[in-house]
Amino acid sequence: MRCMSCGAELPDGISFCTSCGAKVVPAAPEQQPAYNQNQMYQGYGAPGQPYPQQQMPMMMNTMEDTTPITPWGYIGYMILFAIPLVGIIMLFVYGFGSNTNVNLKNFSRAYLLIFLISIILSVVLGIIVGALGFSVANSMSSYYLIGLF
Repeated sequence: MRCMSCGAELPDGISFCTSCGAKVVPAAPEQQPAYNQNQMYQGYGAPGQPYPQQQMPMMMNTMEDTTPITPWGYIGYMILFAIPLVGIIMLFVYGFGSNTNVNLKNFSRAYLLIFLISIILSVVLGIIVGALGFSVANSMSSYYLIGLF
């Protein structure tokens, strides 16, 4: 044991330092943790809190797969999604499935959104072009009926 004031080496069990006379407070004994270090799981809970072994397999099964998709993988998925009926079905399977890679899930959802936006824009532009074409055809037919051309 050492004196906190002067740092002199002291024998155990004394109340005052023999060098400087300061009161010696005995150091508290170090407490061992109440759990086994092998029961700690680093990914969950607050640091230093025990993690029960029986719950670890259940938590490990719910972790999401975040492995990256290679560029060739993205190309393959784009080819798959371009197949008319199978592609749309696979977009929903990958986009909303439970055991799907997170990156593939996000890519499928983005692809599905782009697909839906393109359909909406095609319908709107088709209506506009059809309306313009109909109005031009109507105006041209009235000229023919009057005999101007």
